[in-house]
Amino acid sequence: MHPSRHSRDPKPHPAATRWTDHRLATAYATRIDLLDRETAWPALTPLLTPATPRRRLGRPDAVVLELGAGIAAYAHHLAEHHWTRTHAVDISPTLHRIGEKRHNDAWILLTSPARAGRLPLRPPQCTAALAALTLCHQPPDAHTLALLTETRRALRPRATLALVEPGEFGRDFQLLRYGHPHAAAEPRDAEPYPIDYTLTDGSRLRTTAHHRTPDHTARLLAHAGFTLDEIRPLPLPGYGGTPFTLWTAHAAP
Repeated sequence: MHPSRHSRDPKPHPAATRWTDHRLATAYATRIDLLDRETAWPALTPLLTPATPRRRLGRPDAVVLELGAGIAAYAHHLAEHHWTRTHAVDISPTLHRIGEKRHNDAWILLTSPARAGRLPLRPPQCTAALAALTLCHQPPDAHTLALLTETRRALRPRATLALVEPGEFGRDFQLLRYGHPHAAAEPRDAEPYPIDYTLTDGSRLRTTAHHRTPDHTARLLAHAGFTLDEIRPLPLPGYGGTPFTLWTAHAAP
């Protein structure tokens, strides 16, 4: 049975994004990350790096675990400007290869999860962790919980976990979901929706994200061994919108 084209019919749910696909990863590597650099990075860096730099020869000031690191652009920024070593975790071999060519840095350790999802890190090896626009692309709770649990295992007690997720409420959710702010629809928990990433050639790469309510995400964090500290919107400077939500939590002792 073919779906009708009548507007009253529900739109089909978008398929999950297969990040291991070489073509998709190659396109994603060219996405414009200006929004990240102007909005997310300035908020993340004070959470992940020490307030007083030490800059000892050959020794990083911080050891960060980044989930969904992509081509490790932020890891490169941390190494260059904040004396930080990063375990840059991603499931895409293509993104790792592109990142290694662009950022050939001994303090960026490109890492992939083992087959069972385990991270090849010793506990407690890392001083902080982050996941920027990563958990929203994880459809099943089981995968998300496993990833967060492995992150907790690699972190020192009371270490910070920072999550950047799409702006979830009102105008920002509709802007991400439909491309304009006037389509009225209440987001449902676990509902898939599209997120478009703008590429350097002017085209857009459409991916699938999954909405989670704040209570839902908070429960996952608690089950993984984290204590939630704060949820706050990240406004875009000079624009006034809030494209991202910043979650901060710490590893339970």
